[in-house]
Amino acid sequence: MFLLDASKELVLKNPAYKKAVELYVWQAYIQDISSGDVSANLFLKSGKKAEASITVNEPCVFAGMQEAKWFLDKVGIRIVGSMKDGNSVKKGNVIMKLSGDPKKILSAERTVLNLLQRMSGVATATNKFASKLPKNIKLLATRKTLWGLLDKRAVSVGGGCTHRLNLSDAVMIKDNHLSLSANKTHDFKQILKRAKDVRFIEVELQTEKDVKWLLKNFPNSKNLPVVAMLDNMSPSQVRKFAPMLKTSGYIVEVSGGVNEKNIKSFCLPGVSAISSGSITMKAFGIDISLNFQF
Repeated sequence: MFLLDASKELVLKNPAYKKAVELYVWQAYIQDISSGDVSANLFLKSGKKAEASITVNEPCVFAGMQEAKWFLDKVGIRIVGSMKDGNSVKKGNVIMKLSGDPKKILSAERTVLNLLQRMSGVATATNKFASKLPKNIKLLATRKTLWGLLDKRAVSVGGGCTHRLNLSDAVMIKDNHLSLSANKTHDFKQILKRAKDVRFIEVELQTEKDVKWLLKNFPNSKNLPVVAMLDNMSPSQVRKFAPMLKTSGYIVEVSGGVNEKNIKSFCLPGVSAISSGSITMKAFGIDISLNFQF
Protein backbone atom coordinates (compact mmCIF):
# COMPACT_ATOMS: atom_id res chain seq x y z
CA MET A 1 0.00 0.00 0.00
CA PHE A 2 1.27 3.47 -0.89
CA LEU A 3 2.44 5.33 2.22
CA LEU A 4 0.26 8.36 1.51
CA ASP A 5 -2.93 6.39 1.02
CA ALA A 6 -5.28 5.11 3.73
CA SER A 7 -8.33 4.42 1.59
CA LYS A 8 -8.71 0.93 3.07
CA GLU A 9 -9.77 2.61 6.32
CA LEU A 10 -12.68 4.41 4.65
CA VAL A 11 -15.21 1.63 5.14
CA LEU A 12 -18.25 1.47 7.39
CA LYS A 13 -16.64 -1.25 9.49
CA ASN A 14 -14.24 1.44 10.68
CA PRO A 15 -15.99 3.33 13.54
CA ALA A 16 -14.26 6.59 12.58
CA TYR A 17 -15.58 6.45 9.04
CA LYS A 18 -19.06 5.37 10.13
CA LYS A 19 -19.11 8.37 12.46
CA ALA A 20 -18.25 10.64 9.51
CA VAL A 21 -21.10 9.16 7.44
CA GLU A 22 -23.49 9.71 10.33
CA LEU A 23 -22.32 13.31 10.65
CA TYR A 24 -22.57 14.28 6.99
CA VAL A 25 -25.45 12.08 5.83
CA TRP A 26 -27.69 11.15 8.73
CA GLN A 27 -27.55 14.56 10.38
CA ALA A 28 -28.36 16.18 7.02
CA TYR A 29 -31.46 13.97 6.78
CA ILE A 30 -32.52 14.76 10.35
CA GLN A 31 -32.22 18.48 9.69
CA ASP A 32 -34.09 18.19 6.39
CA ILE A 33 -37.03 16.15 7.65
CA SER A 34 -37.26 18.11 10.93
CA SER A 35 -40.62 17.23 12.56
CA GLY A 36 -41.91 15.48 9.45
CA ASP A 37 -42.29 15.74 5.67
CA VAL A 38 -45.62 17.56 5.52
CA SER A 39 -45.83 17.40 1.70
CA ALA A 40 -45.49 13.61 1.56
CA ASN A 41 -47.65 13.05 4.61
CA LEU A 42 -50.53 15.16 3.29
CA PHE A 43 -50.37 13.98 -0.31
CA LEU A 44 -49.80 10.22 0.10
CA LYS A 45 -51.31 7.44 2.16
CA SER A 46 -49.16 4.95 4.05
CA GLY A 47 -48.89 1.29 3.16
CA LYS A 48 -48.22 1.70 -0.53
CA LYS A 49 -45.13 0.37 -2.29
CA ALA A 50 -43.35 2.01 -5.17
CA GLU A 51 -40.21 1.71 -7.26
CA ALA A 52 -37.93 4.55 -8.26
CA SER A 53 -34.81 4.99 -10.37
CA ILE A 54 -31.85 7.26 -9.78
CA THR A 55 -30.41 8.48 -13.09
CA VAL A 56 -27.30 10.48 -13.98
CA ASN A 57 -27.86 13.34 -16.40
CA GLU A 58 -24.22 13.78 -17.38
CA PRO A 59 -21.16 11.49 -17.70
CA CYS A 60 -19.33 10.84 -14.44
CA VAL A 61 -17.48 8.41 -12.22
CA PHE A 62 -20.06 6.96 -9.82
CA ALA A 63 -19.25 7.16 -6.10
CA GLY A 64 -21.21 6.92 -2.85
CA MET A 65 -22.71 3.45 -3.14
CA GLN A 66 -21.73 2.10 0.30
CA GLU A 67 -22.81 5.34 1.98
CA ALA A 68 -26.13 5.46 0.11
CA LYS A 69 -26.89 1.83 0.98
CA TRP A 70 -26.18 2.50 4.66
CA PHE A 71 -28.52 5.51 4.64
CA LEU A 72 -31.33 3.89 2.65
CA ASP A 73 -31.23 0.76 4.82
CA LYS A 74 -31.52 3.00 7.87
CA VAL A 75 -34.71 4.67 6.57
CA GLY A 76 -36.26 1.43 5.33
CA ILE A 77 -35.72 1.74 1.57
CA ARG A 78 -34.46 -1.26 -0.38
CA ILE A 79 -31.94 -1.09 -3.21
CA VAL A 80 -32.95 -3.62 -5.88
CA GLY A 81 -30.17 -2.83 -8.33
CA SER A 82 -27.17 -0.53 -8.62
CA MET A 83 -23.87 0.18 -10.29
CA LYS A 84 -20.62 -0.12 -8.37
CA ASP A 85 -18.38 2.60 -6.99
CA GLY A 86 -15.85 3.59 -9.61
CA ASN A 87 -18.02 2.73 -12.61
CA SER A 88 -17.80 5.21 -15.48
CA VAL A 89 -21.38 6.06 -16.37
CA LYS A 90 -22.94 7.84 -19.33
CA LYS A 91 -25.69 10.42 -19.46
CA GLY A 92 -29.04 8.68 -18.94
CA ASN A 93 -27.63 5.64 -17.13
CA VAL A 94 -29.63 4.36 -14.17
CA ILE A 95 -27.20 4.01 -11.28
CA MET A 96 -29.65 2.76 -8.67
CA LYS A 97 -33.15 1.29 -8.40
CA LEU A 98 -35.14 1.62 -5.19
CA SER A 99 -38.20 -0.08 -3.73
CA GLY A 100 -40.26 0.96 -0.74
CA ASP A 101 -42.88 3.24 0.76
CA PRO A 102 -43.10 6.29 -1.58
CA LYS A 103 -43.42 8.60 1.42
CA LYS A 104 -40.07 7.36 2.73
CA ILE A 105 -38.47 7.65 -0.71
CA LEU A 106 -39.68 11.24 -1.13
CA SER A 107 -38.49 12.20 2.34
CA ALA A 108 -35.03 10.70 1.70
CA GLU A 109 -34.72 11.89 -1.91
CA ARG A 110 -32.79 15.11 -1.36
CA THR A 111 -30.38 13.59 1.15
CA VAL A 112 -29.41 10.62 -1.02
CA LEU A 113 -29.12 12.77 -4.15
CA ASN A 114 -26.93 15.33 -2.36
CA LEU A 115 -24.69 12.47 -1.24
CA LEU A 116 -24.37 10.90 -4.68
CA GLN A 117 -23.98 14.25 -6.45
CA ARG A 118 -21.17 15.35 -4.14
CA MET A 119 -19.21 12.10 -4.02
CA SER A 120 -19.58 11.42 -7.75
CA GLY A 121 -18.52 15.01 -8.46
CA VAL A 122 -15.32 14.63 -6.43
CA ALA A 123 -14.60 11.19 -7.94
CA THR A 124 -15.07 12.59 -11.44
CA ALA A 125 -12.80 15.59 -10.81
CA THR A 126 -10.18 13.29 -9.31
CA ASN A 127 -10.33 10.96 -12.29
CA LYS A 128 -9.71 13.85 -14.70
CA PHE A 129 -6.60 14.89 -12.78
CA ALA A 130 -5.32 11.34 -12.17
CA SER A 131 -5.59 10.45 -15.86
CA LYS A 132 -2.95 13.09 -16.61
CA LEU A 133 -0.34 11.50 -14.33
CA PRO A 134 2.12 8.70 -15.09
CA LYS A 135 1.71 5.52 -13.04
CA ASN A 136 4.68 6.30 -10.81
CA ILE A 137 3.15 9.57 -9.52
CA LYS A 138 0.08 9.48 -7.26
CA LEU A 139 -2.59 12.14 -6.94
CA LEU A 140 -3.36 13.13 -3.34
CA ALA A 141 -6.30 14.78 -1.66
CA THR A 142 -5.73 17.54 0.87
CA ARG A 143 -7.64 18.44 4.04
CA LYS A 144 -9.41 21.17 2.06
CA THR A 145 -12.71 19.34 2.01
CA LEU A 146 -16.40 20.10 2.40
CA TRP A 147 -17.47 16.58 3.38
CA GLY A 148 -14.42 15.43 5.34
CA LEU A 149 -13.67 11.73 5.07
CA LEU A 150 -16.47 11.24 2.53
CA ASP A 151 -14.56 13.52 0.17
CA LYS A 152 -11.42 11.47 0.87
CA ARG A 153 -13.25 8.27 -0.04
CA ALA A 154 -14.62 9.85 -3.22
CA VAL A 155 -11.05 10.79 -4.16
CA SER A 156 -9.96 7.17 -3.71
CA VAL A 157 -12.89 5.96 -5.86
CA GLY A 158 -11.78 8.39 -8.58
CA GLY A 159 -8.23 7.03 -8.60
CA GLY A 160 -6.50 9.28 -6.07
CA CYS A 161 -4.96 8.72 -2.63
CA THR A 162 -6.10 10.07 0.71
CA HIS A 163 -2.96 11.66 2.22
CA ARG A 164 -3.75 12.36 5.91
CA LEU A 165 -7.19 11.36 7.16
CA ASN A 166 -7.06 13.69 10.16
CA LEU A 167 -4.65 15.53 12.45
CA SER A 168 -3.78 12.39 14.44
CA ASP A 169 -3.10 10.24 11.38
CA ALA A 170 0.34 11.61 10.48
CA VAL A 171 2.80 14.33 11.44
CA MET A 172 2.91 17.33 9.13
CA ILE A 173 5.26 20.17 10.01
CA LYS A 174 4.18 23.26 8.07
CA ASP A 175 5.60 26.76 7.80
CA ASN A 176 3.56 27.97 10.77
CA HIS A 177 4.97 25.21 12.96
CA LEU A 178 8.53 26.09 11.94
CA SER A 179 7.96 29.82 12.45
CA LEU A 180 6.98 29.15 16.07
CA SER A 181 10.11 27.11 16.77
CA ALA A 182 13.13 28.68 18.48
CA ASN A 183 15.34 25.89 17.12
CA LYS A 184 13.68 24.04 14.25
CA THR A 185 16.57 21.59 13.80
CA HIS A 186 16.38 20.47 17.42
CA ASP A 187 12.59 20.34 17.38
CA PHE A 188 12.47 18.32 14.17
CA LYS A 189 14.99 15.83 15.57
CA GLN A 190 12.74 15.41 18.61
CA ILE A 191 9.76 14.74 16.37
CA LEU A 192 11.67 12.03 14.52
CA LYS A 193 12.49 10.41 17.86
CA ARG A 194 9.12 10.79 19.56
CA ALA A 195 6.57 10.31 16.82
CA LYS A 196 4.85 6.95 17.23
CA ASP A 197 1.89 5.20 15.67
CA VAL A 198 1.70 7.57 12.72
CA ARG A 199 1.79 6.57 9.06
CA PHE A 200 4.39 9.12 8.05
CA ILE A 201 6.17 12.35 8.96
CA GLU A 202 6.06 15.24 6.52
CA VAL A 203 7.79 18.59 6.42
CA GLU A 204 6.84 21.54 4.23
CA LEU A 205 9.63 23.16 2.21
CA GLN A 206 9.00 26.49 0.49
CA THR A 207 12.45 27.71 -0.49
CA GLU A 208 15.87 26.45 -1.56
CA LYS A 209 17.08 27.34 1.93
CA ASP A 210 14.47 24.99 3.41
CA VAL A 211 15.59 22.16 1.14
CA LYS A 212 19.26 22.65 2.02
CA TRP A 213 18.39 22.74 5.72
CA LEU A 214 16.63 19.40 5.51
CA LEU A 215 19.38 17.74 3.47
CA LYS A 216 22.16 19.09 5.70
CA ASN A 217 20.64 18.17 9.05
CA PHE A 218 18.78 14.97 8.15
CA PRO A 219 20.77 13.27 5.37
CA ASN A 220 20.16 9.69 6.51
CA SER A 221 16.38 9.49 6.24
CA LYS A 222 16.21 6.34 4.10
CA ASN A 223 14.84 4.22 6.94
CA LEU A 224 12.32 6.82 8.11
CA PRO A 225 8.87 7.42 6.59
CA VAL A 226 9.61 11.08 5.89
CA VAL A 227 7.88 13.04 3.13
CA ALA A 228 9.34 16.27 1.78
CA MET A 229 6.61 18.58 0.49
CA LEU A 230 7.73 21.10 -2.11
CA ASP A 231 5.10 23.74 -1.52
CA ASN A 232 4.20 26.47 -4.02
CA MET A 233 7.37 25.90 -6.03
CA SER A 234 7.68 26.33 -9.78
CA PRO A 235 8.29 23.35 -12.09
CA SER A 236 11.89 24.48 -12.55
CA GLN A 237 12.44 24.47 -8.78
CA VAL A 238 10.82 21.04 -8.47
CA ARG A 239 13.04 19.76 -11.30
CA LYS A 240 16.08 20.94 -9.33
CA PHE A 241 15.18 19.78 -5.83
CA ALA A 242 13.09 16.61 -6.24
CA PRO A 243 15.91 14.31 -7.50
CA MET A 244 18.30 15.28 -4.70
CA LEU A 245 15.61 14.76 -2.07
CA LYS A 246 14.67 11.38 -3.50
CA THR A 247 18.34 10.34 -3.58
CA SER A 248 18.53 11.18 0.13
CA GLY A 249 15.64 8.82 0.83
CA TYR A 250 12.71 11.20 0.98
CA ILE A 251 9.34 10.71 -0.63
CA VAL A 252 8.71 13.92 -2.58
CA GLU A 253 5.29 15.54 -2.75
CA VAL A 254 4.48 18.61 -4.83
CA SER A 255 1.73 20.86 -3.52
CA GLY A 256 0.31 24.35 -3.97
CA GLY A 257 -1.12 25.97 -7.07
CA VAL A 258 -1.67 22.68 -8.87
CA ASN A 259 -4.63 22.58 -11.26
CA GLU A 260 -5.86 20.55 -14.21
CA LYS A 261 -4.03 22.77 -16.71
CA ASN A 262 -0.57 22.74 -15.13
CA ILE A 263 -0.43 19.38 -13.36
CA LYS A 264 1.56 17.71 -16.16
CA SER A 265 4.35 20.26 -15.75
CA PHE A 266 5.00 18.90 -12.24
CA CYS A 267 5.37 15.28 -13.39
CA LEU A 268 9.15 15.41 -13.02
CA PRO A 269 11.92 12.98 -11.99
CA GLY A 270 12.00 12.38 -8.23
CA VAL A 271 8.34 13.31 -7.64
CA SER A 272 6.23 10.55 -6.06
CA ALA A 273 3.00 12.44 -5.40
CA ILE A 274 1.12 15.60 -6.30
CA SER A 275 -1.59 17.02 -4.06
CA SER A 276 -4.35 19.39 -5.11
CA GLY A 277 -7.18 21.00 -3.19
CA SER A 278 -8.99 21.59 -6.49
CA ILE A 279 -10.31 18.04 -6.68
CA THR A 280 -12.40 18.62 -3.57
CA MET A 281 -12.85 22.39 -3.28
CA LYS A 282 -13.65 23.05 -6.94
CA ALA A 283 -15.49 19.84 -7.79
CA PHE A 284 -18.98 20.36 -9.22
CA GLY A 285 -21.86 18.20 -8.08
CA ILE A 286 -23.07 15.79 -10.75
CA ASP A 287 -26.59 16.28 -12.11
CA ILE A 288 -28.51 13.27 -10.75
CA SER A 289 -32.27 12.83 -10.47
CA LEU A 290 -34.78 10.43 -8.91
CA ASN A 291 -38.02 9.45 -10.63
CA PHE A 292 -40.77 6.99 -9.75
CA GLN A 293 -41.52 4.12 -12.12
CA PHE A 294 -45.10 3.40 -13.10
